[in-house]
Amino acid sequence: MKTAIIASLVTAVCSTLALAAEGDQSAKQLQVFPKNFARQHLGANLFVFNPANQTFVPTEAAAAWLDDDISTGWPVTAGKQSYMIALPEPEMIANFSVSSRPAVGTVSIFAGDEPAAPGAKSWTPLAQNIPFDSINEKKLTKPFSRFAKYVLIQTDIADPGPLFSVYLYGERPAVDYSLRKRETAIDARAIFGQYVNNKTAFNLNGLYAQGRVASANSPDGFLPWQKGIDDNPESGLTINASTSESGAVISYNGTQTVSRVAVLTDGAPKGKLEFFAVNDPGQPAGAAALSLVGLVPAASIEFDGSNSRTNADFPAVQAGKLAVRWTPANATDTLTIRELNTFGALSLNDSEVGLRPEVVAGFSGGDGKDAKAIAEGPLDPKDSKGPILPIAAGPNPYLPGALGFPPNLNVQGLPNIPQTPPPPTPASP
Repeated sequence: MKTAIIASLVTAVCSTLALAAEGDQSAKQLQVFPKNFARQHLGANLFVFNPANQTFVPTEAAAAWLDDDISTGWPVTAGKQSYMIALPEPEMIANFSVSSRPAVGTVSIFAGDEPAAPGAKSWTPLAQNIPFDSINEKKLTKPFSRFAKYVLIQTDIADPGPLFSVYLYGERPAVDYSLRKRETAIDARAIFGQYVNNKTAFNLNGLYAQGRVASANSPDGFLPWQKGIDDNPESGLTINASTSESGAVISYNGTQTVSRVAVLTDGAPKGKLEFFAVNDPGQPAGAAALSLVGLVPAASIEFDGSNSRTNADFPAVQAGKLAVRWTPANATDTLTIRELNTFGALSLNDSEVGLRPEVVAGFSGGDGKDAKAIAEGPLDPKDSKGPILPIAAGPNPYLPGALGFPPNLNVQGLPNIPQTPPPPTPASP
C-alpha cells in the first residue's frame, strides 16, 4: 500500500515538474515576440496637437488605435497632423508600425523626454518622411534604439482612411508581462479621459495574457503558430480547411468569459471562419486538434473574397480554449490569420497589465531585494548605477497632468465599441 502511495506521489511530482519545464521552455521560445507599448492597458495614451493654442489635446482616435481590437478604427485627420503617444514610464523603443487602409502620404517619428511642441529641438528624429504604406502592417526596415517617454507621430496624408492600430515595440518580450486584477479599482475615464474603450482593452489571446496557439493544422510548429496572436500584423498563422476537427486551437489562461472575436486576415478568400468556445482546461503546447463533432459555433464569420478585417459579438460564454475551423468555398484555399483577438468581461477599471514579479525581481540581479522599490516608481538616472530599466506599470495608468491639462470629461458621443465612421465603407487592407 505504502509503495503504491509513494509511486503515485512520484508520478504526480514528475508530471508537475514536466509541465513546469514545458512552461519554462515555452516562455523561453516566446521571448522573440516584443510587447507593444502603444496600449492603454499599459497606461499609454494618445493626444493630437492643436496649433491654435499650441497644446496637445485628447483625441477620439485613442480608444481605437490603442485598444487590442484589430477591427476598431478611427480615421487619421487629413493634411499635416501631429499625434503624440505618452508612455507611463520611459521605455527603450526600437520599432514602429500601424494597421490601416492603404493611403498615400508620409509619416515622421520622433522621440522625446518631454511633451514639447512639434518642431522643438528636444524631439529626436527616428524616421522622417517615410511613405505611409511602408509602415502599414510592416515594421520599419531600419530599427532604432531610443529611451523615451513620448513619441511624436507626424502624418501628412491627403485622403486618409481609418487607422485600426498603432504598434510601438521595444526590447522587452510580451511574455515578460501579465494580465492581473488591480489592487484598487479605478475610473478609467477619469485617468485617460473620455476616449477609452473598456470592452476591447484586453485581448484574451494575447501572449501577455498567457494565451497560446496550442495546436494548428499547419506543420510550422509551436513558435510560428504564435504569429497569429503576437500583436504584429506583419506576421501570421496559416491554417488549412477542416471539417470534423479544429484548424487551430487557442488556449486561454484558465477559464475566461468570451463574448467577442476580431480577426485580420491576409486577403481572405471566400469561405467561413467558425469559432467554438470549449469549456475545458487549456491545452499544452503541441496538443492534438480538437474534435468538433456535436459542437455548435459561438460565432461565425463569412468572407466574400473582399473583406479581410471583421469582428463578431455573441452571448457571453465560458471557455478554457477557442477552437477555429476554416471552411473555404474552394476546398484547397488556406487562410492566413494575421491577428486574432478575443474579448470578454475584463475592464480597464478592474484589470491592468504589468511586468511579472519574477521579471521585476530580476532587475536587482535575481535576489529580489530591490524589486518592491523598483516596481513602485521610476529609477532616477542620478541614482542609477547602471542603465535605466523599463519599470512595471503601477496600480494606476498614466495621468497626463504633465501635459498641462486635465482630461476632458465632458465630451460625449463616443460609441462603446468605436467603429470606423462613414465614410469610408467597410474596412479592407
